[in-house]
Amino acid sequence: MDKALIIDSLFSYERAGLLENNELKEVIIEEKGSFQVGDIFIGKVKKILPNKFAFIDLGYDKNAFLGITDKKQKGLYTFNENTNKYVLNLKEGQDILVQIDKQGTDIKGASVTTNLTLTGKYIVLLLNEKSIAISKKIENREKREFLKKVANENLPQGYGIIFRTNCVNVNGEHIKNEIINLIKKAKDLLEKANYIKPPTRVFFAKTEVEKIIIDTLDKDDKVITNSKDSYNSLKLIFENIEVYNDKLPIFEVYGIESKIEKIFNNKIWLKSGGFLIIDCVEAMTIIDVNTGKNITKTFDDMIFKTNKEALEQISKEIRLRNISGIILIDLIDMKNEEHKKQLEIYMKQLSKDDRMPINIYPINELGIMQLTRKKSLRPLYDIVSKSCPMCNGTGKVKNEMYVANIIKNQILSIFANTIYKRLVVSANNNVIQCLKSINISNIEDKKIEFNIIYPIRFDYFNIEKFID
Repeated sequence: MDKALIIDSLFSYERAGLLENNELKEVIIEEKGSFQVGDIFIGKVKKILPNKFAFIDLGYDKNAFLGITDKKQKGLYTFNENTNKYVLNLKEGQDILVQIDKQGTDIKGASVTTNLTLTGKYIVLLLNEKSIAISKKIENREKREFLKKVANENLPQGYGIIFRTNCVNVNGEHIKNEIINLIKKAKDLLEKANYIKPPTRVFFAKTEVEKIIIDTLDKDDKVITNSKDSYNSLKLIFENIEVYNDKLPIFEVYGIESKIEKIFNNKIWLKSGGFLIIDCVEAMTIIDVNTGKNITKTFDDMIFKTNKEALEQISKEIRLRNISGIILIDLIDMKNEEHKKQLEIYMKQLSKDDRMPINIYPINELGIMQLTRKKSLRPLYDIVSKSCPMCNGTGKVKNEMYVANIIKNQILSIFANTIYKRLVVSANNNVIQCLKSINISNIEDKKIEFNIIYPIRFDYFNIEKFID
């Protein structure tokens, strides 16, 4: 399968599109200069909320937050044998070594952990840990036993390891060399952390562009970038890379720009005539499957076919949009239990290509398939958008008549409780017309004047009060 990573890196954002046989599979958008998941900081504890979390100053506008309910967090607790209880070893003003494990959002800072890890192409090295874990995607028993042997022979005391899926087709020497390299990096950063004042970043993790190159590209694939700086840095980890020098924007030439724009549509049509509605909110993502124009002779087959096609498109959209956390898929109702089982198996197969771990749960009695996808990066819509000034992010605005009635009630209250006799109401033209339609231009000896304005917020209005 031919793969190409196209990188647009000329402005404040670095954008990358992963193409497989000219089909866009994954999109990365990063703000240049921002921290990465995996970066390690010497931070300072600013505030502790008992039995909840601690705020950590990393030197950015928003403090990061560290969950302190997990007794397994390294260095946070000691066990008191006299009282048979765990004691929190954390004080405000204390320096602390933490790692970014989830990016922040517009309303909250990043999430951090004291369980430090270093990620390579084949393994994840766990600092101050003793466990050995192997990717579930490596199913061959002999290979799993071989990897355990590699870990036992090469891993020093005080380190743990997770074998990634990438190591399934490599020999032990490659893995051994990466273990040695990552252990050296770990010792260097821990030594460095002893002499640096907080808040400071002591370890720079790979960027998401670097990660996707390491995780998904083979030596015969290619990387094309329009930035000489990007070329120089990525050449160190990938040989088959070239610089794009034409005048036309690189994303337009490779057909990526128009495809990215479609990612932000909440309605997606399916080839069969059905369609999806995707609604992303803070707590979860809800995807509704509809039959639309899809009409076939057999009703049950039509539903099954539409649901199956929908899952195929949903798996693509989840990866493209980087949707994570809780995902609820409201499938078209099915009575056939065998069809439900087939769809669950099919979704698991579709999810195997995703770099992020996905858990898929059985379809419940309401016909909803529940998924969880590892949350570490911000979804694309969150990176490139902000709350609408018209609706404050709700996606809805009050209608004209409702706003007019709010204004009417305020007018009646002013005339009833104050000495003002003349009011000037400034509002959107549609709101003004509704006010006139409910006939409140004059109330007894009081006078109301209207002023048409064009505010950014449709429901904004202002009432000026006069005694004369």
